[in-house]
Order: sequence, then C-alpha cells, then structure tokens
Amino acid sequence: MDDGAQQTARSRVEKAVLYMETLRARMEPEAFQALAEAVQGTVVCLAQGRDGVFGSEDNPAFTKDVQREYATVAAILGTGRLDHRWVEVPCADGQPGYALVDAETAADPAKLEQVRAGMARWLEARDATDAELGGIARASGIDPD
Repeated sequence: MDDGAQQTARSRVEKAVLYMETLRARMEPEAFQALAEAVQGTVVCLAQGRDGVFGSEDNPAFTKDVQREYATVAAILGTGRLDHRWVEVPCADGQPGYALVDAETAADPAKLEQVRAGMARWLEARDATDAELGGIARASGIDPD
C-alpha cells in the first residue's frame, strides 16, 4: 500500500474511531461492546483484504439499533465520510426497510428513487434465487427451511 492509500485508510479509521467514541457515550455498555467486537472483526478482515459481516443473532446485545450503528461505522470505514443518512426503502413484502446513503443522495428525490428501484430489483432477484434453491432442495429430499 502506498503512502497516499495508507493515509486515506488511516483517516477513515480515525473518523470511525471518533464516531465510535460518540457512541460509547450514549450506548449501553453491553450494546457498545457488541458493536465494538463487530467493528474490530471488520477492521481485521479489511486489513487482510477479506470480506466479512460480523455480529451475532445469538448475542441479544446485537439489536437492530446496534446493527444500524454497525452499518454506519462500516460506511465510514468504506467511504471516509461522516454524512451518511438512513432512508426508508420499502421491502417487497411491504414492510419498511432502510438504506444508508450519502447526504447528496438523501437530499435528491430522483436519486432516492433510483436507490429504491435498485433495492427492489435486488430483492426480487434474491427471492427468485431463494425459490429456485428451495425447489432444488425439495427435489433432493432436503427441507429448505
């Protein structure tokens, strides 16, 4: 990694650390610990050039709110920006869903519609894949659930 890339990575980590310090002050200790563990795992994977998603459904402290903060920290690590916004993106089943976007996208209705349309296409493709895999599992005598 060249000096410019190292500086950029360092700057992103510094911004994420700053954001994490604000979270430490306002989160319950157990929730913050769950978040810190997930972020630490992500940083290790990024440093090693690997992908990964961290957190645990088995950990009751890794709540939806903690997951949202995790996504925010991951976005800061990925972009170096602190101005992300959560926007509502309805799911295919009509339930509310959310996406994390930059401030410019959040302020532009046309861009938001593109995000929503892209998410709808992705969800539709995922549902089709799940249905196909479920059919293959059933044909193989495996319970897909």
